[in-house]
Amino acid sequence: MTARTPVTYLVVAGFCLVLHNLILVAANGMSIPLWLAVLISFAAVASCGYALHAIFTFRQPLSISRLVRYATAMSANVPLAYLTTWFWYAAVGLPMLFAAPMGSVCMVVANFVLGRWAVAAPDPKTAGPR
Repeated sequence: MTARTPVTYLVVAGFCLVLHNLILVAANGMSIPLWLAVLISFAAVASCGYALHAIFTFRQPLSISRLVRYATAMSANVPLAYLTTWFWYAAVGLPMLFAAPMGSVCMVVANFVLGRWAVAAPDPKTAGPR
């Protein structure tokens, strides 16, 4: 890991957080149920997040196996995003404009750990003998 990796990670993660929050707030405005909004967000954010982290954060070639691994790792965010957003929105009573970002903040550390594992771990198909 180079010194630029955490900075680049934060820029990409910030973009993904903004995208996620925009999708949740827009979906709420269209009366889309939270569970469906989270799934829509997951599809958009996992696709964009994988490409951006692979290219800019970890400087790895794009591959289907890494995309699948990244999407699998990030799928942990589906229940986490639902629960944290639900907590701030339904239990605490914040408007979605504030609940979505609060839920997002709760997921940042888990995303870094899972994203690094998924994108920067050696690809078994291209890794040489050990």
